[in-house]
Amino acid sequence: MTTAVESKYTVAKLDELEPAARLAPGATDDGRKRFDIRRTLDITAFGVSAFSAPSGVTVINEHDETLLGEAGQEELYIVLNGAATFEIDGESVEAPTGALVNVQPTAKRKATATEDGTTILVVGGTAGKAYEPAPEEAGEAFAAYGTGDYEEALAKQLVVVEKQPDNPVAHFNVGCFAARAGHADQAIEALGRAVEINDRIKELIATDEDLDSIREDPRFVELAK
Repeated sequence: MTTAVESKYTVAKLDELEPAARLAPGATDDGRKRFDIRRTLDITAFGVSAFSAPSGVTVINEHDETLLGEAGQEELYIVLNGAATFEIDGESVEAPTGALVNVQPTAKRKATATEDGTTILVVGGTAGKAYEPAPEEAGEAFAAYGTGDYEEALAKQLVVVEKQPDNPVAHFNVGCFAARAGHADQAIEALGRAVEINDRIKELIATDEDLDSIREDPRFVELAK
């Protein structure tokens, strides 16, 4: 439960927060949980979230913070409970309770819990750039996507595009949700707009399984060249 006093501060206990929706439709429940602290506490100055997992489960999925050729956030990982083994650009780093692990945007990283109840807080920001939180509808779109409600995901993502018309990833996500919902024409149009804004969006188009239903469409083939 969160508590606010005169809107000047907010207090919450992590173990009382509701986990965020899973982002992959039909994903197996392996005990990993994500907590959207930024949205829960209405933080707009920096990104912050938390993840928990039992021993042997990936608590931080493998990723880097580059997108479309641009470096994104530096991320600080704080082990609040338990312990984890980080793999950072092929190097293993043991992180017990209290460890602070700072990772640069281009480094590939992953963390596996080595104790039950492992919880890691993640704080991120892009050097030299003001933090720009995603519209609320973006989170709602992915929550709907996670439950398999692709029509609702598409409706929410269209609002995101209205708010961020020059964001190629926002248009790309419209294409993904539209393809999942069976709207091939809308998907092709959205992907085309994403490519117009940033040609490197083709890197995402090439591999995203959300687009499998339209890969044989001649328009898609031409677009993906």
